[in-house]
Amino acid sequence: MPEFRFSLPAINALYPDQQLAFHPRGAMLVTGGPGSGKTVVTIFRFLRSVREHDDLMLFTYHKTLILTIKGMLRARAEELFGELDERRINDIVENRLDTFYQWHWDNVGRFRPEASDEEVAANFDRYIRRPRRNNVKFRELFFDEGQDLPRVVYNNVGELTNNVSVGADRAQNFKQYYPEDEAEDIILQGIRHHIAADTQYLGGNHRNTRQIFELAKKFVPEDLRVQAMDSGDLQSGNDPEVVPRLAHTAQMDYVRQVIENNPNSNIGILCHFGNEVVKLKEYLEINGYSCALQAADDRAFSYYWHGINPADEAVLKQKFRTPFITTFESCKGLEFDIVIMPFFESSDNAMRKLNSDGRPWVTRSHYYVAVTRAKSDIYILYRYKPASMNFFNEAERQNILNELL
Repeated sequence: MPEFRFSLPAINALYPDQQLAFHPRGAMLVTGGPGSGKTVVTIFRFLRSVREHDDLMLFTYHKTLILTIKGMLRARAEELFGELDERRINDIVENRLDTFYQWHWDNVGRFRPEASDEEVAANFDRYIRRPRRNNVKFRELFFDEGQDLPRVVYNNVGELTNNVSVGADRAQNFKQYYPEDEAEDIILQGIRHHIAADTQYLGGNHRNTRQIFELAKKFVPEDLRVQAMDSGDLQSGNDPEVVPRLAHTAQMDYVRQVIENNPNSNIGILCHFGNEVVKLKEYLEINGYSCALQAADDRAFSYYWHGINPADEAVLKQKFRTPFITTFESCKGLEFDIVIMPFFESSDNAMRKLNSDGRPWVTRSHYYVAVTRAKSDIYILYRYKPASMNFFNEAERQNILNELL
């Protein structure tokens, strides 16, 4: 199966609004919906700066996104890094991209989202005053999926740098650090406490077909901003496949059939819980697939959840392959040709139960984001219909969504 890497277009293929977000050299908040190119712009701004100096960091929240970006940078190093030598490129890939939480743990200590502004400011200032920094701030910092970090980070980012780029989408406020529809405004306000910053909204959707995006909108009927997004200009594609009344074994057989019918496609398999990820992993292994480093290309896969086996995580860092099994929580920022959402009868339970952070395991926004990961096809499989699928009419035997278009 193919290696999975972040899909970065050529720099001269940026859309006009993406160019407006890319070209300024100062601080910038880039906003927009799924497929609008927020991460693309952030990476290109990072690449432009990293050719000039190495005193910078690119942060995101999810480890999986960092791994896919690193894989892409290694594979396209000659094109993207220009005249930089191999030693410098390796240093950039290994040391200049990280999750914010991991960087904070390694350099400052455990980050507490509930910390006060005074505590965060003091921690950032203490880091900058250490001998390794010698009271010199970073030249630039870059945050992708900025809504996944609390406001105290942006209120005090001026302690770390005088130039920051942040990509954020209020509709993807999974961590619920911000009131509904206010994430971007609060982030910008925080940055402007210390740094003059511009903002650019990216209005396009350059990933989804019309059918896929209309399905995504069905999951968040009360999100007025999402409902106002016009899908009329999106390319038409295949209808989503919703397959009801399948027992778990039949669902896993269906997943395997999709994999075998699409050997050259990037496939994401998204689950509610870690035990579902493990169940699919073990099923694929029983059927001749492997996540080992030396697995044959046509029988390889990868997986990730927060309880991943350390040995498997070490393999994932070296070779990230599809099909890729992960959770709804960990799929943000990723893009697949095909998305499969099995065991969807778990939705009622996942939306009702709270995780260790005191948040529901999933919300309707998780499903909106998950569906918008798909470029061409999406499959939703379940044994019985959960409440989140009430918009789907099972009586329509062709599996076409009720009033989809």
